[in-house]
Amino acid sequence: MHFFKEMKEKRHINIHRRIILLSSLLSLLFTNCIKDDVPVIAHVPGDIQTVQIEIGYPYTYQVYYNCETNSVVNTNTKYDWDLSFECTQNGNHILLNTAKGMLACNSGSSIFDNVSDTIGSTWLWDAPSGNLDSTAVNNWQGSNNIYIVDRQYDENGNHMGYKKIQFQSVNNQNYTFKFADLNGNNEVTYTIQKNQNLNFIHFTFDNGGQTLVLEPNKNEWDLLFTNHHHKFSNLPLPFVLTQVLSNKHNDVIIAEDNNNSFSTIELKDSINYIFTDIWDEIGYDWKIRNSQDNSFTIDANKSFILKTTNGFFYKIRFIDFYNNTGVKGYPTFEIQKL
Repeated sequence: MHFFKEMKEKRHINIHRRIILLSSLLSLLFTNCIKDDVPVIAHVPGDIQTVQIEIGYPYTYQVYYNCETNSVVNTNTKYDWDLSFECTQNGNHILLNTAKGMLACNSGSSIFDNVSDTIGSTWLWDAPSGNLDSTAVNNWQGSNNIYIVDRQYDENGNHMGYKKIQFQSVNNQNYTFKFADLNGNNEVTYTIQKNQNLNFIHFTFDNGGQTLVLEPNKNEWDLLFTNHHHKFSNLPLPFVLTQVLSNKHNDVIIAEDNNNSFSTIELKDSINYIFTDIWDEIGYDWKIRNSQDNSFTIDANKSFILKTTNGFFYKIRFIDFYNNTGVKGYPTFEIQKL
């Protein structure tokens, strides 16, 4: 009996020792895990930067801007080009130069020599929103119809004339089209190569047709400062206004805030905004026009939150439209990384 009692006591002691040992090991393991954890660093927003963009007067330049590098990536004049062509592998959309106010009409005819004037033309324009399914040259594939393009005016106020153009084919590498003056002179068949690094590649009718690389690589810009179409409901044709467009075709999205102070907007607030890829969401109405003297003031209540092409959030508010000598066409804004 004493033997069995002693064995039972020893077994209880061993179990107790094992429990203590296991508890010690778990405690040590837990402590080591805590020591190895990487501490969470609080997010620190960037500094507020003040930026002035030179569009100039009379609103000549188109300026591409990168939020992350706080730099102008490229600048061209709005008179440099006429059309731009979508560069994605399956892309087939063709845009007009809305900075010049260009319009186009579908002649309804596929016979090139039969199109010789603008009589009875119904003029169309690209959607100000940048919707690629709402362009003047829409659903051109398969119809073979000839379009008439109004090139509008050059920097000296001279009308640049009309061109008739027939878009013939597109594939993953290029577009082919034929164009001429309305009277048939200066006929050219032209091929423009796609560039997969760009959203769009540009073209001018000048000098028998030229391909232009004006837009920077699609990952290198967020905003475009430029003249651009806006359609007012009480006007028959769109009106050209100085605006800010986003790189919507490479994932830039914008939200507008008219309620909160610019200084109080933080990164955590981004979940509360409704973002859009409409490329004129910033647009023109951050400035207010005085119809009496055609001067501008800034809407102090308006801020914008922007997600860049590389996925970072910034807040922007405009503070001026004039340079230090009082010339308009110099959008000035504050920008801060959230």
